[in-house]
Amino acid sequence: MSPTEIALLTKILAGAGIVFIIAYVGNLISFSNRFVNALVTALVFAVVYSGLFFLVDRTMLPPELQAISQEAYLRMIAASAGLVFLLDLVANVFSFSNRLVNALVTAALFVVLFGYLSYATLAS
Repeated sequence: MSPTEIALLTKILAGAGIVFIIAYVGNLISFSNRFVNALVTALVFAVVYSGLFFLVDRTMLPPELQAISQEAYLRMIAASAGLVFLLDLVANVFSFSNRLVNALVTAALFVVLFGYLSYATLAS
């Protein structure tokens, strides 16, 4: 694997871990409402992941990927938060009766979709 692919995989797996923890916390905070649960999860994810993304990219990514513009950075964070919102909403439909399973389903869906989108973006 190339350094770029390793950095991308690290980012996706770190994002999945963050999504799992945040989805679980979101379930604890607002478990009575599926929409609010997904919204809380997406907003907290956007704040936490944007900070980590900025810190990790400055230390781990190859130089050609470190130079993305601030606009592209914000678009990526907004797209990721929107994706987490939709994934958590779908996970709530499939597994709303159990908080832990709901968070696991959200994280698994995140890995699949965010991984595909990140790889497709990198390949183009």
